[in-house]
Amino acid sequence: MSLRARLLAAATAIVVVAAAALTATVVRQHQLLVQQLDDQLAAAVNTISRTPLGRGASLVDRGPVEAIDSPGDIFVGALVDGEIVPIARPIDDPDLALQPVAALTSALADPPLIADAQPFSVARSDGPSEARVLLAGFGGEVGVIVALPMEHVAEARRQLLLTSLAALAAITLMLGFTWWWIDRLGLRPIARLTEAAEEVAAGRSDRRVRHDGPHTETGRLGAAFNTMLDARDGAEARQRRFVADASHELRTPLTTLRGYTRLYASGGLEDDAAMDDAMRRIRAEADRMGALVDDLLVLASLDEGRPLDRRRLDLSRLLRDVASDAGAVQPDRPVDVDRVADGLAVVADRDLLTQAITTVTSNTLRHTPPEAGMTIVARDLGGRVEIRIDDRGPGIEPEHLERLFERFHRADPSRAAASGGRGLGLSIAKAAVEAHGGSITAASTPGVGMSICIVVPA
Repeated sequence: MSLRARLLAAATAIVVVAAAALTATVVRQHQLLVQQLDDQLAAAVNTISRTPLGRGASLVDRGPVEAIDSPGDIFVGALVDGEIVPIARPIDDPDLALQPVAALTSALADPPLIADAQPFSVARSDGPSEARVLLAGFGGEVGVIVALPMEHVAEARRQLLLTSLAALAAITLMLGFTWWWIDRLGLRPIARLTEAAEEVAAGRSDRRVRHDGPHTETGRLGAAFNTMLDARDGAEARQRRFVADASHELRTPLTTLRGYTRLYASGGLEDDAAMDDAMRRIRAEADRMGALVDDLLVLASLDEGRPLDRRRLDLSRLLRDVASDAGAVQPDRPVDVDRVADGLAVVADRDLLTQAITTVTSNTLRHTPPEAGMTIVARDLGGRVEIRIDDRGPGIEPEHLERLFERFHRADPSRAAASGGRGLGLSIAKAAVEAHGGSITAASTPGVGMSICIVVPA
C-alpha cells in the first residue's frame, strides 16, 4: 500500500471514529435528559400518593373538574371512563394535551401492573412533539397520568446534533486541509523525486527535481538530491578528464618507445652511437612513464584511504631540512625559516607529509625566478599546526588558482616534461594533507607572489 493510500485510510478512519463518538454522545445525552424526566415523574407520583387522590378518592359523580395551574412543566390528569381529565396543567405549557392511546385505558384493567409501570413517550395532540408519561394506580378505579413535555429534550438533542455535525464537518475540513497540505508539501515532492530518480537510473543524467526550497524536509531532500547529482556529474567529468589527461601523458613516452623499436626493427640504428642514443632516450621515456605511474599509484592509494604510518615527527627540524635542501638546489635564492617555531611536533606519516611539503617548495623553486625569495612559516594553532610557504614570484592568475590542486592541471600549458611538470604534484600534496585530516589552500596576487597554507592536526 502506498503512503498516500495509508494516509487516506487513516483520515477516513479518523472521520468514522469521530462520527461514531459524536453519535454516541448525542444518544447518551438524550438518554440522560430522558432519565431526568423519568426521575421527575417518579417524584411527582410519590407526591400524589400522599394526597386524597392518591389515597383512593374517586372523581366519579363530582361533576366537572377545574384544572389548577401546576408550577413548572408537570401535567397531572386522571383517567375517568377512558377519558383524560386534567387535574393540573403546567404554567409554562398550559396547552399540553395528551393524545389518547389504547395503552392508557387498558392499563387500568390490571392495577397491580400500573403500580409497576414504567415511563414511556406518547405524542401530544396539540403538536408534533412528545410528552413523557407515567401511569400510576392507587387502588379502585383511580388511574393517574403524570406527564412532562419533551420539547426541551428534543431541542437539546437537536442543538447537540447540529453541534456534532458542525464539529464533524470541521474535523473533515481540517483533515482535508491537512491532507492537501501533506500531499502538496510531502507526497508530491516525494513522487517527483521518485520519478526523477527512476529517470536518472534509466540514464537521463541531466534530470533534476523541482523543490520548494530549504524550509521543508522534502525541499532539503530535493536540494540534496540535485546536489548529489551535480557532485556525481562533476566527479564523472573529473574522472573523464583525468583519464584523458593520463592517456595524453602516457601517449608521448609510448609513442617514443614505439618509434625507437620500429626504427631498430627496420635497421635504422646502424652504428653503436645511434644505438646508445636510442637506448638513452628509451630509458628516459621509460623513467618518465614510470614516475607518472608511481604518482598515479600514490593518488589511487590515498583515494582508497590507505592506513598511515603515524609517528611523532619533529616538524621544526623537518622544515629547516626542507629549507636547507632548497638552498642546496638554488644557492642564490633567499630562503627564510626564522619564523618556524621551535619544538613544533605532529603525529603524522613522515613520508607523506614530507612529500606534500617538498612538492610545494619544489614547485616554488621550479616556477619562480631564482632571485625570488621564499619564506617558510610554522606556528601552533592549539591542537593544529599551520605551515605556510610564501614566495615573491610572479604569482598565478585567479582562473588557474581555483584549479591549482586538480590532477593534471597546469597553469603554464607550455610546461614541458623537462621542467618536471606532470600536473600531479599538488594533487598528491592535497591528498596527503587531507589523509591526515588537514587542509591545504592557496592564495596569490599576480605580480606579488603566492602563499600556500597547510594545516594539519598536531
